Amino acid sequence: METTETSEQSDTAQKKPGRRIRSSIFVAAALAIGATGWIVSGNLPTEMRATLQDGGETEAQPAVPDPRAEAATDTEKLPSVRVYRSTARNRQATIRIAGVTEASRSGRIMAETEGPISRIEIEEGDVVAGGDLLGRIEIDERQAIVREAEALVQQRAIEFDAAAKLASKGFQSEVRRAQAQAELQAAKAALDRAKIDLSKTRFLAPFDGVVSTKDVELGDLVQIGDLIAVIVDMDPLLVVANVSEREVGRLAEGALAEARLITGESVQGILSYIAPKADDNTRTFRVEVEIPDTGNRLKAGVTAELLLPAQQSDAHLISPALLTLSDVGDVGVKTVDGEQTVRFVPVRIAEDTPEGLWVLGLPKTVDLISVGHEFVADGERVEAVPATVLIPDQSKS
Repeated sequence: METTETSEQSDTAQKKPGRRIRSSIFVAAALAIGATGWIVSGNLPTEMRATLQDGGETEAQPAVPDPRAEAATDTEKLPSVRVYRSTARNRQATIRIAGVTEASRSGRIMAETEGPISRIEIEEGDVVAGGDLLGRIEIDERQAIVREAEALVQQRAIEFDAAAKLASKGFQSEVRRAQAQAELQAAKAALDRAKIDLSKTRFLAPFDGVVSTKDVELGDLVQIGDLIAVIVDMDPLLVVANVSEREVGRLAEGALAEARLITGESVQGILSYIAPKADDNTRTFRVEVEIPDTGNRLKAGVTAELLLPAQQSDAHLISPALLTLSDVGDVGVKTVDGEQTVRFVPVRIAEDTPEGLWVLGLPKTVDLISVGHEFVADGERVEAVPATVLIPDQSKS
């Protein structure tokens, strides 16, 4: 009995290991089939598929980034600026420059002969008409010289008549006749000189005007070239200024201009003169505005602000705070184009008004950066946020 049990137990022990080996083989096969199906279906991550397909020896490859995720990240990093749309309007700008009033003409009365002043008819500030007597120098013997020259002319005339008659009858040669004629002409020339010298003793006003200065008094001894008086023509009065070479091309003669005097008066006139050549030292052009002043109520030498109308052009009204400088020092503004990129645009100031600056050089319609232009550069991409308020308020201009 004991021998039989022992034999059965030994057979059982030999059969159990074989069953365990067969079960492990079945499980491994099932796992291999499942993994293969997973790989074929594409549900494994890229790294795991590559590892399994290469027998587990290939290193995992890095994941390919999603472009949409990168674009979203870039958008979040773009600087934000506020912009508003500005439209140019046709405007006649006004050029404002400092000027001064001047007389349209100034005449310096000079002594043309010598002698003591015997008569003075004017005082400074007097209004005179052209041809009025202002004063005179003592005549002395000048009148006598004239009478002597007149008598000599009469004598030479008689002598010439006699010589001409005798020559015509053959009693005298033509040479004597010609000599008598020459003596007559010389006498007449001497008379003319005496009369001219006599006339130089009188000082006459050259044109209508006002006596600006009187430089002699009664009894003063004057020489040829001494200043007697200065007469100025105040109608029209001139307001003169110097315009830069950049602005002179925008002016036109005949335009109506305004001058605001430092005395508080405001007058209007015509832009009558623009210099054809710039001053060599200042590179500016002299301009003159004629102001009617029939009553001589305005004064010369008064400081004035001259308002000159410029030619009409398309301009934008902006706040002075929008102006900035480029790397090379040009004045301009920063805009945003259709690709959300910052662009620096040089501008030229046409007029400075209480409402803002009128500038030239921008397109007809442009998106201006109103907030943040100090922190972005030309060519930089930005996120443009529309401004809620125009800067400045163009509806009031």
